[in-house]
Amino acid sequence: MDFSEENESSPMKKQEVGEEVQRKLARDGWFIYLQDPVPEPEWDVDSYDGREYDSDPEDSKLFYEEEAYQEYRLRKREAFESKGFVYEPLSGDYPIKNLEALVHENVTTRELMTDLANLCVKKFNEQKGKNVELVEIVRVIVLGGGTRKAYITFMARESPRSGPLVEYQAKVGTYLAHDKPPFPILCRPSPIPTIQIAD
Repeated sequence: MDFSEENESSPMKKQEVGEEVQRKLARDGWFIYLQDPVPEPEWDVDSYDGREYDSDPEDSKLFYEEEAYQEYRLRKREAFESKGFVYEPLSGDYPIKNLEALVHENVTTRELMTDLANLCVKKFNEQKGKNVELVEIVRVIVLGGGTRKAYITFMARESPRSGPLVEYQAKVGTYLAHDKPPFPILCRPSPIPTIQIAD
């Protein structure tokens, strides 16, 4: 009896090969939930740092009118310059439109995002020796699959109970399977945009 042939066709062998193929597909972006764990990024380092906006001429084929294409380019550039805190059209990110929707029993999206942003505020205060206090969530953009990033824009006070409201940004990572706790990535005052688009 040829055991090598039997081994090649055994369920165990097929499973090993199948898992290897799935891992390769995961690395290529097909099965996000099977990807190897993504290492947590370094605190206060933005993944957009050092990158420049570069439009892709191939995108123009998606539009019938030049005006619509130019509007798309302007919004894409605005999103890029916001470093992820403004929705980028035709991308993998999406804005949370209803912050009052329930995500868990008796927990709204706004409450969840407030908790996540406060992780970043707490670390920011510890690292910078500040007293920033989150007041209200303004906008949330979510990006990702197995590991998600929430780009949270919020109003804050830099001196608790007094002073003007200042717009801040927080970026936090979460795991879709909730098998690890969320991790703060950065927190900062919102930079002044160089591009203004009227809504």
